[in-house]
Amino acid sequence: MFLFGRKKDEDPDTVTDDDIIVVHKPPPNACGGTYATQRKSAPTEIESEDMVSFFAECSFRVCSFSDEISEDERITFISASAEKAAKGTLLVLDKSIGYGSERSRPQCVLIKEDIFPRLVQLVREQQLAKGNGYHSNTAGLPENFGGSVDIRFSSGERIDYSNNQCPIFGLDTAIAIANVFDTAMQGEKVPLPDVKDIEKIVYDEERENGGFTKATLTLLPDGTGTNAKTSRYEDEKVYESEKPVDAETILKMKQNITNCLLFAWEGLPKREPVISNVSKKLTFLFKDGSELTVHDNCRLPYSISNGFFNIELEMTTKH
Repeated sequence: MFLFGRKKDEDPDTVTDDDIIVVHKPPPNACGGTYATQRKSAPTEIESEDMVSFFAECSFRVCSFSDEISEDERITFISASAEKAAKGTLLVLDKSIGYGSERSRPQCVLIKEDIFPRLVQLVREQQLAKGNGYHSNTAGLPENFGGSVDIRFSSGERIDYSNNQCPIFGLDTAIAIANVFDTAMQGEKVPLPDVKDIEKIVYDEERENGGFTKATLTLLPDGTGTNAKTSRYEDEKVYESEKPVDAETILKMKQNITNCLLFAWEGLPKREPVISNVSKKLTFLFKDGSELTVHDNCRLPYSISNGFFNIELEMTTKH
């Protein structure tokens, strides 16, 4: 189970009952309790040098800091993600420093550098594979006091573990992760389109039963827009509508695109396995005639994964 990071995308073809050991489970008919498992086949040493995906998240809010730890290293929460996109590497860093600090908006950048060789080195230096395959979830906790790790390699090797009761790695590891990401985020960025140059946004949804929804939002010079929607559901009837969209909503949509770095989602790997037979995509058309398409089923950290849904909601439900 993935606790508060990316949605768990376990491949059922690679997991058997014989591979999973139940380490702990609540008594029969118990309300709540801890359920913990260990995958026997999970490697504690990784041979591959070719990492393709990195995700590590951990909370330290229940920990106390030594006086030897400097103020800027007193990390109370960290979530770091690196994914290969069409034009570079998408980095997402969500970090809180010190008790009582408010969660800031995650930093998102698309860089030209291939950060994965450095992350391979980091995994070995910090022995991030040593807890591989262990998952523990305690029901009823007021918040997640632990975290999760999901790191993948082209060889098929994977580091994957979680615990919502306590930190899953040490503060030294959190500091090392933050240093790698902070440094990489200062590197050369991949140029992305400006939201002010969007002319249209097209939402396409195709359903297994033959149903579909298509919505086209045309942005107007005065800052407002017009949303034209066509849908078909269980019957053969096609429903059509056209509604105005106010300037405040358009501005919020543009802010959402920027905050979630939606234009960098192009070419990101998909979540696996596919848990829905519905295909959804957004296509952005720009003033210079160029266009860019992103999909909703990308492998992304939770902190920005709702970026697609926020646009979908405005175009298919609210308008």
